[in-house]
Amino acid sequence: MANNSFGLALGFFVILLLWIYQRVRMPKMRSLAGYMSRRAIQNEKTWRFAQRFYSMVGIEIFSILLIGALAGGLFQIALLQSFKFQAIALAVGLIVQNMATEHELKLQFPKQSQS
Repeated sequence: MANNSFGLALGFFVILLLWIYQRVRMPKMRSLAGYMSRRAIQNEKTWRFAQRFYSMVGIEIFSILLIGALAGGLFQIALLQSFKFQAIALAVGLIVQNMATEHELKLQFPKQSQS
């Protein structure tokens, strides 16, 4: 495996482009694409809100990860170049993205109970 000082920067860039695409062209409800949870699929309104919010948070998180990976490669910052650190940051980012979306769904649609 070649040693790349930019780590996962290309991967973060590709995922960022996917989030931007999802923001522009929303997937259909109950398709394999998009954010799926019990709250998100209750109706069309919650689905659209969840997709917009999830993609917005994803764009923010992956922009930060991409900037960090590029800065690590450009300025030779060992921690930011570490593949393990970037993978952990990716995992934490995805967890935060899911938790933020569920929290925002709960705040925006409080009267809709879970079955």
